[in-house]
Amino acid sequence: MTSAEFLERCAAHLPPARLAAVAAATISSPATAVPPGASGSTLLVRYYAWEWSLRNELVRLRARRLERAPEPWVRPVSRDDIGSRVAQSVFQAASPLEAELLLERERWAAIESLKALHYFDLECLVAYRLQLEILVRLARLREEAGEARYRETYAAILAAAPETSPGVVQ
Repeated sequence: MTSAEFLERCAAHLPPARLAAVAAATISSPATAVPPGASGSTLLVRYYAWEWSLRNELVRLRARRLERAPEPWVRPVSRDDIGSRVAQSVFQAASPLEAELLLERERWAAIESLKALHYFDLECLVAYRLQLEILVRLARLREEAGEARYRETYAAILAAAPETSPGVVQ
């Protein structure tokens, strides 16, 4: 079942305020700490605080490597020790794919932790939607698609590069 299909099924059984909380559940980082509709779910508010803390730590690590100030990209949220540890692991991954897989595994673990003791209530539905989002994202991380995208990007770079003058060795 896709995330959209899940929302359609929820729409048939949930009142608008609860449906808004489930609809607000997405793994993409919201523009605000608590996006519209999310305030109806404690799990979602806590998940986004964890996600922002994780992203803030990634910003700090990247800024340090680039010797830049992180402040323009840091969002106002309390620092989470687990999010900081996850960011360190993701930042040190051997490849971008490994980093993405680790990030999604840690997101899944965070959601599992937050949904403990919730059984088919609103928080469980929110957690399920978040986990569906992770599964959809993981399905898009296929090696063949990555290789094809790399080749497209490389071809575009070569096409945009200025031609070399005669006698220049390539």
